[in-house]
Amino acid sequence: NRSPEAFNVLDSDVTGRVKIEVIQLQGHLFFGNISLFGESIKKIIQSNPAGKLPFIVIIDFTLVLGIDSSAAQAIIKLRDQLSHQLGTKLVIFVPGSASGFPCEINISEQLNTARNFSGSHVCEDMDQALIYAEDALIATVNKNLLYDSIKGSFLSNDQKDIISIEDEKSHAIELLFRKCPGESRQVVEKFLSYFTRETYNKGDVLWKQGTKSDSAKLLVSGDLISKLEYEAETTETISIGSVIGESGLVQGSNRNSTVYVLVDNTILYSLSSEAWEIMKKDDLQSAQLLYSIVVRYLTLRVQHVSNRIFETRCLPI
Repeated sequence: NRSPEAFNVLDSDVTGRVKIEVIQLQGHLFFGNISLFGESIKKIIQSNPAGKLPFIVIIDFTLVLGIDSSAAQAIIKLRDQLSHQLGTKLVIFVPGSASGFPCEINISEQLNTARNFSGSHVCEDMDQALIYAEDALIATVNKNLLYDSIKGSFLSNDQKDIISIEDEKSHAIELLFRKCPGESRQVVEKFLSYFTRETYNKGDVLWKQGTKSDSAKLLVSGDLISKLEYEAETTETISIGSVIGESGLVQGSNRNSTVYVLVDNTILYSLSSEAWEIMKKDDLQSAQLLYSIVVRYLTLRVQHVSNRIFETRCLPI
C-alpha cells in the first residue's frame, strides 16, 4: 500500500531492496558454535561486491531453539562489529516470537536501540522486519514519503483527514489506484461504483472462517485483524488500502479466515457477489481490475521471504 514514489525507491538498483541482506539462523546457539555463526555472517556480508555491501542486515532467529548466555552476549557484540567494521547502518533482529529470544537474558532491550533508522532494532516477525527495513530505505532518500497523505506507513500510522463522503470516495479511489498501476483514474472510478459503503464497530465480525465468500472489501479507514480459527490461531493485521476476500469471491471458495473489527467507525467499501456477476457480464474492463488485484496478491504471497526458509525447502514460484 505504498505510494508509487516509494516503490520507485524500493525498486532502484542503487537505493532499493538490493541493499537488504537477510540471514537465517537455526538450531541451538551456545558458546561452542556462536563464534562460527558470527564469522559466517560477516563472511556472507563481505562476499558482496565492493561498493555493494548491504545497507541493512536482517538476522532471523525464528528457527533458533535456544541461546545460552555466552551466545546472547556474542550477538550483542556481533551487532557492534557489523556497524563498526562493515559499515552496516541498521541491523534488524527477528526473534520470531512475541515472547522474544529463546534465552534467559532479555537481549531484546539491549538490541532495540535504533534511532532514525540507525543502530539495531528488534521486530517480532519477518513481516514487520521487512516493513521496517523498507521504511529505512525510503527515509534515506526522502523521509517525507513515509508520511503518505493517502496511507500512513507502518511507523507513522497517519490517516488522511476525511471530512465528507465525497472526500472519502476520492480517498478510496486513490487506495484502489495503487492496486491497479497503469490504469486510468476513470476506469478505477467506474470499478469503485460497483462497491457499496459499509460501517462497522469494534467487536463486529466481517465473516467467519469456512463460510461462503459473498463479497470482497476495501478497507478505507479503521483497523481489522484476520485470524485462523482451526489451526495455530495465527493472526494478521489488515492495513488501510487492503482488498480482502477477493480470492474467495473470484473462485467461489469459502473464507480462509475470520476477520474481526478492532475499532469503532471502521469503513469499508464492499463488492457483493451480485455486483460481481453483473460486472463480469456487462463490464469486462472493470472485472479485469479485480482479476489483476487477485494476481497481484498471489504474486506477493508466493514470493514472500518465508517461502525461502531452509527447513521448508521451497522457493518462490
